[in-house]
Amino acid sequence: MSDDPRLPMCPENLRVGMRLGPIFYIVTAEQTGAFAQAVASEPVSSTEIGKTIASPTMRLPDYALLIAEHLKGGNGGVHAKHWCEFHEPMRIGQAVKTTGVITEAFRKRGKFYFTLEYESRDADTDQLLVRQAITSVLLNERGTMS
Repeated sequence: MSDDPRLPMCPENLRVGMRLGPIFYIVTAEQTGAFAQAVASEPVSSTEIGKTIASPTMRLPDYALLIAEHLKGGNGGVHAKHWCEFHEPMRIGQAVKTTGVITEAFRKRGKFYFTLEYESRDADTDQLLVRQAITSVLLNERGTMS
């Protein structure tokens, strides 16, 4: 028997109203630099901790961390739609808290879709940084959409 308390990643376990998170992390210079290099850009820089601004799109994949913390297995999903609202920049050295909620779970054309709305806030001040939503198509046990 497994000690893993997470639910299996399947349509039966993705319910509207299901809360995911919180997850916590510190925005690091290494993350910011690696992301900037991967997308061939430069972070807005400063020599002071807390002054260098991370790319606003660097933390878009936080949805995957929220899902992985609460659900296990599955064959992944296909990114169908994503929207973002940027409220305040994330800065190197900043502690961040991200939470989410499943707002939609439905079948369409024989496929299972779900929408996760999530937001990141400064862990100390609760200032809203980014609000996002992702709609994904959950892959079936063969790893395909149908």
